[in-house]
Amino acid sequence: MIVLYAILFFLLGTLMASFGQLVATRLPNNESIQGRSYCPNCRAQLRIIDIIPLLGYLFNKGRCHICNEKISGFYLLVEALGGLLYTGAFLFIGFQWELIVSFVMITVLLIESISDIQKMIVIDKVWMVGLGIVFLIRSFQGTVTEHITAALIMFIFLFGLAYLGKRIAKREVFGGGDIKLYLFIGFCLTLVQSFLSLFLASFFGFAFAILTKRRLNSTIAMVPFIFLGVLVSYFFGTQMIEWYLSLLGM
Repeated sequence: MIVLYAILFFLLGTLMASFGQLVATRLPNNESIQGRSYCPNCRAQLRIIDIIPLLGYLFNKGRCHICNEKISGFYLLVEALGGLLYTGAFLFIGFQWELIVSFVMITVLLIESISDIQKMIVIDKVWMVGLGIVFLIRSFQGTVTEHITAALIMFIFLFGLAYLGKRIAKREVFGGGDIKLYLFIGFCLTLVQSFLSLFLASFFGFAFAILTKRRLNSTIAMVPFIFLGVLVSYFFGTQMIEWYLSLLGM
């Protein structure tokens, strides 16, 4: 039965990831998220088979059935990632209210990551909708005060860090969208996990910049690294913190 549930959640994850790509592509261009999907090259409306996650891409061999233009494999990658993350969350958490939190967190940060990669934009409407859903669940769980505290502390900390960084470095060191995004993240993670996610995001972003030989003054999309840091902190943060404290003899 677990295998059947895992398959169903994988399919749900691919559907949400596919919808997330649509949202991340259309909202920054002030387009409606309603209406049929279309080819990004010839703008022809897609068939039902074309919009089925994973299968549509494979069925058409990665090309538009009208203009035969090659479609980026990024779409396939995102859909597969959504399915794997939803399945992993289910296997890790099980049937609890927290599973909904994890799904909202994954969906919101996946959309924001795509938007940041493509347009260097954090879509406020997306994380605000996610925040509303998670707020209701945290209220039901009785932990809303804890998460309000975490969200506000992270926002104030990052705002102060960005202000000081701009005064010292004379340039933006942390985007305003990234700072606001932590208002949402604070409702998904505890305060300690939130700080850990920020540390991990910075580490992953720095490692990426080194490996790709980016210049010091170059700008990179940070939300994907924040997403990765949040995932690690959410699922493994408690164990990581306990391990680190044990090294200190605490």
